[in-house]
Amino acid sequence: ATPRCSARQLVREALERYGLSAEDFGQFALCDVVGRPGGVGGGWQGEHLREVGDWERPLVLQELWKPKAGWSRRFEIRRRQDLERAGD
Repeated sequence: ATPRCSARQLVREALERYGLSAEDFGQFALCDVVGRPGGVGGGWQGEHLREVGDWERPLVLQELWKPKAGWSRRFEIRRRQDLERAGD
């Protein structure tokens, strides 16, 4: 990944790397998730999720905005249908 890569490109590359069809990449979205340690079993617990636009550049986003102390961010690939369901 480079600062020039779009979210769409990163999703496509990740799906190809894990053996999923690139034709299916439109069913998935990159999400910017902010959370902190302390979930079930002491694991990481995401608390705020935002779908990254297909043409946004995640590495640029990461550089421009940092979470507050005690919080962290990670990017996750999620199915678009699950995001739509969660928004209902």
